[in-house]
Amino acid sequence: PWKIAVLVRTKNLLHSIIEELKIASIPYRAVDIEPLGERQEVLDLFALTRALLHPADRTAWLAVLRAPWCGLSLAELHILSGADNTDFSQRSIESLIVERGDLLNEEGCQRLARFWLVMRAAADKQPLLTTSQLVERTWRSLGGDTYLDANEMANARRYLQLLAELETQAGTIDLSLLQHRIENLFAASSANEDAVDLLTIHKAK
Repeated sequence: PWKIAVLVRTKNLLHSIIEELKIASIPYRAVDIEPLGERQEVLDLFALTRALLHPADRTAWLAVLRAPWCGLSLAELHILSGADNTDFSQRSIESLIVERGDLLNEEGCQRLARFWLVMRAAADKQPLLTTSQLVERTWRSLGGDTYLDANEMANARRYLQLLAELETQAGTIDLSLLQHRIENLFAASSANEDAVDLLTIHKAK
């Protein structure tokens, strides 16, 4: 058996290589290289956490609506958020969904209706659940776990585990602390035997 590996002097040099491998759908194994917080599945979960905890966070809500479990296009988000009408610029996305959701095309309306049903149910359950339970149940109800491969699922589980750990320690969720902790963790590596190994020269020793 043979292996292919890429050795670099510093971790920063691997970022562009990782992007090219992703584009070419080439499996890679980067142990303690790729930050957990840069993985799309974790970014989506973090946005969902923010949206559930802070309904007025427009950026988080737009990110959640753009994620695969809802999948609205940028054009649809533009319509929903008020287009170019500044009168809607300070409104919460929740209120705009109620008021402007029917302006989307038929498929967009169907996607939004399903999403909105899950988010309303989550709001009702919020007083009864811990934040980590609420986020995971909402994410699974939206179908977030159905889009992930084994490595992406491992990253999602690590995020949810971290969320539960922080909540147990502090009794609440500090989003700035959560983001800091995410930035100091690394994404799971591929278990594919044919994956290209990415290492620093120091790690290779």
